[in-house]
Amino acid sequence: MATGGAIRRSVTRSELRLNLLRICSREPRTSHDLIHAPSYPGIETNLFTIQSEIGVTIELGECKNRELLVRVGQVSDPIVPDGYTELLRTSLLAFLLVPELAYAEPEAYALYLDAWFSAPAVTEDLGAKREGVHALFLAFPELAHRLFYVAREGTARRAGLPFGLPETEWIRVFGLYHLADLPTGPIRLKAREAWAALRRPPLPAGWAHLGRQDLGSVRNPWIRRILRGTQLLPHRLPATGPLPFAIAPLAGPELMKDRGGFHQD
Repeated sequence: MATGGAIRRSVTRSELRLNLLRICSREPRTSHDLIHAPSYPGIETNLFTIQSEIGVTIELGECKNRELLVRVGQVSDPIVPDGYTELLRTSLLAFLLVPELAYAEPEAYALYLDAWFSAPAVTEDLGAKREGVHALFLAFPELAHRLFYVAREGTARRAGLPFGLPETEWIRVFGLYHLADLPTGPIRLKAREAWAALRRPPLPAGWAHLGRQDLGSVRNPWIRRILRGTQLLPHRLPATGPLPFAIAPLAGPELMKDRGGFHQD
């Protein structure tokens, strides 16, 4: 048993765990890559010198158990003859539970959102609102964190269900954990919650996208008023520059298709 809030705190309080998710959001990695590679662009901590090999392995296992990291393929093992090792990639769930990850890796976050909002299930659910909601969440990861919900039970999670968990709660199981505070339907934000989600400087790409949207399509009056106010004020956006690395395309398992939903009302 756990909560989304506890998972967020566990990531933000652990530089190692956050860095592992950052690295794997850029492209799939093996455990060997993560343990032995000396450095990664934009990430100052050297994983191997700060943490032992056992420590990195434990953190990877914890992220996998919570489905913050998911298996997206396999490659030949560099140590075991004729063996294979798995390729791990950060999941969409990690970005939604931990907005700090989205602010740290905005390009990867944009890639994940683009793929998610292109999914037929999301397109069907949101209809004409899809572009506006996409722009909102791309600009304000904290808003995505507060408005996403679990729509369906995973198809391959029953074997790892916590003992005695009612069938009605299976929908909230991710990996080995039941996340008790995850909503399973649309959320309606109050004014204070909307302000808390929108007060942080927006991500530049999302803010530019949002500026091209008609705010009349935002039906939540508090979000609409705050956004109209923020559009009139100058924003000190996070600094941007040329990327020192490429973001690899998604393989598919990262999105946990058909499990989650977004709501903007």
